[in-house]
Amino acid sequence: MRNPIIKIIKGPSATSRGVSDAVTSGLSVAYSSIGAAVDRLPLDSEQLFGVLHFRLYEADRARRRGGWLGGRVYNRLSGQDPDYIPVSGTHLIQVFNVLRIETPEFVGVSGQYLLRVDYGQRAYDRMKADRTTENRD
Repeated sequence: MRNPIIKIIKGPSATSRGVSDAVTSGLSVAYSSIGAAVDRLPLDSEQLFGVLHFRLYEADRARRRGGWLGGRVYNRLSGQDPDYIPVSGTHLIQVFNVLRIETPEFVGVSGQYLLRVDYGQRAYDRMKADRTTENRD
């Protein structure tokens, strides 16, 4: 069986929230709110292309690191997955629009998801081809 196309990321546990609040003197809630607000804003085509480029690059690095024990440990501790890229709900919807795939009803703009790398790569390749076509015109 193939891996699912989308995985839903669960929010941080109460323990990790308590630790992050202690480290940042309680400012993590404000930082988190700002980050959540930014993730809800749709990106323009160039920005989405850049985000996909970076996320796919990081997934490739995680895949290469996974070839040895130390790399697998690093991937586990850092939360990097060679098979998935992290995206916000808004950006996931935009990726599905690029791929001309109907967005599932459970995907919300404020959600955090993992998108399978091959779908991220397809969207990136399509956007790259569109950019090449636009530059020729």
